[in-house]
Order: sequence, then structure tokens, then C-alpha cells
Amino acid sequence: MALSGSREHPVLMAVEHRSEHGESIAIARDTRRAGTDPRQPERPIKRLLFIADSAVADADDLPASVRAIIDAAAELYVVPPSLPGRLAWLADDIDGYRHVADERLEVVLGHMHSIGASASGTPRRGSMLTVVADAVAEFEPDHILIALRSSEHANWQERRIIERIEARFGLPVTTYTVDPQGHTLTADGPLLLCFDGSTRAARAIKRAGALFARRDALVVTVWEPTALGSIAWSGVTASMVEFFRFDRAGADAARRVADAGARIAMDAGLHATPLAVQADGPVWLKILEIADRHDAATIVMGSRGLTGLRSTLLGSVSNAVVRHTDRPTLIFRQHVAG
Repeated sequence: MALSGSREHPVLMAVEHRSEHGESIAIARDTRRAGTDPRQPERPIKRLLFIADSAVADADDLPASVRAIIDAAAELYVVPPSLPGRLAWLADDIDGYRHVADERLEVVLGHMHSIGASASGTPRRGSMLTVVADAVAEFEPDHILIALRSSEHANWQERRIIERIEARFGLPVTTYTVDPQGHTLTADGPLLLCFDGSTRAARAIKRAGALFARRDALVVTVWEPTALGSIAWSGVTASMVEFFRFDRAGADAARRVADAGARIAMDAGLHATPLAVQADGPVWLKILEIADRHDAATIVMGSRGLTGLRSTLLGSVSNAVVRHTDRPTLIFRQHVAG
């Protein structure tokens, strides 16, 4: 396994594991970067698992937020899954795909070494979820970074894979999309922090502050108006006046929640601005509209919210955001035992 010798001359220790397929796999552990050396500051991410389903053309094509996550990791382990098409999979004609995965690993490790990251890696065989499960069991990461192909070029195994990874492993997941030419979406705007007042969303903001200190951030709270429904045809009534009052109260509550989220973000070291907006359709669509309007560098979400506003960020919202955007996304989910 080719390992980089970084400028800090890290101390590497090879730890051997076996996957569920019986493969012997050596994972390089950088004992100095992992925090065993008291001279080294604690890093926000101890072990970053990088699932390289695609590779950028050059290290400079990495989105700024993705580069920040890589820089924040003490250890980085790269896995390029081989994803044959359905017919090739059934026919067991996957040697060509393995060769592609091997080449992708070499490219990604080259990128990591060129930016000073202490990275190791190995190609994996099997379905996408099996590959990730093996790597999680062996490397024990505390964050997963996934480079995806654009949706129109995605493999059949990749459908809803982020949702399944998030639900199964309970780890923070950062995703970004790479087009067939090896380029990613470049955005210079603020972080977009989705906040619904829940403890889980507050935790996501705090962890984002640890990763992206001193960055500009927009704390967004989306609220849904009361549906007038079947009474709208009858003209203004006392009942409709009550609906309008409820909506005004909802807007006021959303502003208070956004303000509270901005205070949390500022305490976490971010330059935050609150924004409360009304959804005129699905909540996830409004989030993407705001991200496009402000050219958000990264969308940050907790995967599930608690009650408080009608716009709680349920898992279906965060998963819809990931499926419909090319922007880097970061989803924090608290691990649930069992």
C-alpha cells in the first residue's frame, strides 16, 4: 500500500483487518495525527472515511467545504467501490470495473497527498452498502465523506444510498457531486444552516462551527402557513381571521427560532445571519431555492427535528435535499443504539 510521507513525518502503524468476504486489509493508523502526540492539537474529526464513487480532475476542484473537512481529519481512509451495471453484476463480469476502481483509488490518494493529507486506502469488492459496512466496521470512522456521480450518471446501486447509509450507521455524512469531466459545483456563498429549534439541529450547528470556524453562515428556519382549504370559497369569515392570526403567530415564532439558531452559530464561532421564510411548497424545495439564491457553499442539516414548528426537518426533508442538489451537503444524525 502506498502511503504518503507528509511534511510532519507522521508515525504510521498498520492495523490488519478482515472484511466479511475474508479479504485481508491493512489500514494505516497515523498515531501522531490521531492525537496521541500531545504536541498536536485535537482535530474535529478523528477518522474520516472517504467513499470515492467518483474523483475530481484535480485537487483544486474539491469544494472549499470538502477541503475543510479533509483538513479537519486526523486520519483519512479512502475506499473506491467498484459499481458494475446490473447486467455485468449478474454475469459476474466485473474485472473491468475493478480496474477502474483501482485507478480511481490511485487518483484520489494522489489528490490527498498533494494537499498534505495523511491518507491510505484500498479498493473494495461488493455492493455499495456492503463496501461501506466493511469499511465502517474496520476503520471505525466518526465522519463519512462521499463523492457521488451526478444523478443522471448514477449507478443502480447508488439510488437512495445516502439515506440508507445515514440510517444504518448514525454518523455525520458529507456528500458532494462530481460531473463526468471531474468538476464540482463551485460556490462562494455562506454556509446554509437549517434550524427548526430542535436539540438535534442545534447540535448540527455547533458541530458545523467546529469544522468551519469563522465562516459566514445563514441560519434558515422554514415555516409552513395554515392551509385555508375548503373554507376559502366563502369569503372572509371569523374562522379565516383566526387562520390569519395563526399564520402571523407562526411567522413570529419562526423569526424567534431563526434568531436563536443564529445565536448558537455565533457562539460556535460562525458569522451568522438569521432568516425565517415561508414555504409555498415542499420544505426541501424552499431550502434549495434559498441555497441557490445565496449560492450556499454547503447545506447543513440535522436529519430529524422535534416538534415546535410545522416545518420540522424530518428525515424525508434532508434526504430530499441530498437527492435534488449538486451542492455539498452535511447531515448530522445522532446515533441510535440498535
